[in-house]
Amino acid sequence: MDGYKTQRFNEYNYYRMLMYFLSQTGLRISEALALRWSDIYDGKVTVERQTSRGNNNQIVLKTLKSTSSYRTIGLNPDLVLELSQFKSLQEKLSSIYDTFKINSDEIIFQNSMGNYLTPSVVREVIKGHCKRAGVSYKGTHGFRHTHAVLLLEAGASLLYVSKRLGHKSTDITSSTYLDVTKKIEEDELEKFASYTKR
Repeated sequence: MDGYKTQRFNEYNYYRMLMYFLSQTGLRISEALALRWSDIYDGKVTVERQTSRGNNNQIVLKTLKSTSSYRTIGLNPDLVLELSQFKSLQEKLSSIYDTFKINSDEIIFQNSMGNYLTPSVVREVIKGHCKRAGVSYKGTHGFRHTHAVLLLEAGASLLYVSKRLGHKSTDITSSTYLDVTKKIEEDELEKFASYTKR
C-alpha cells in the first residue's frame, strides 16, 4: 500500500492510512469511517458513532450497537505520529488545490472531494490490492481479528481486549478470539512450568 497512488493526488494515500489505523486499533470499519479529528486527543481516540447506509444509499451517521461500543482507547505513539502527518497532508493539499476539499464534519478518512468513504468501496479497493499482491482477501474485519489475537498473544488481559473492542462482555471476546493460538498455548505452558519449578 505504500506505493499506491490515488488518481488525483498521488501523495494522498488514504487507503494505506485507513488500513494501518484499523490494524492498530481494532475498530470496526463503520466506526473508523465516522471518526473526526476532534475524536483524537492526547494519544487516545473516542468512538461514539458509526456510518451506515440511509435512503438513496447515502452515508448517514448512527449510534453504536451497544453502550459498551462507546469507548475511548489509547493509540500507540507511531500511529499518533502518522495521523498527525496525515492531517497535515490534508491541510496542505487543501491549501494548494481548490479541488481538494476538507469534509465539513472534519472526518479523518475522506476522499479528496471531502466525501465519506463507504465500507463497500473500501472493501473492493482492499480486495483489488490483495489480488495484485497475491494474497487472499480476508475482509476489513480481518484487521480487527488480527489486532485482538496479537494483543492476546502479547499478554494483554481478556478484559482489556474486550473493552478495547467494545464488546458487551469478555464472553464474546473469548468465544470469538480465544481459539487458543500456538503462541498463547506455548506462553501459558511456559508460565505453568516456571511456576511449578519454584
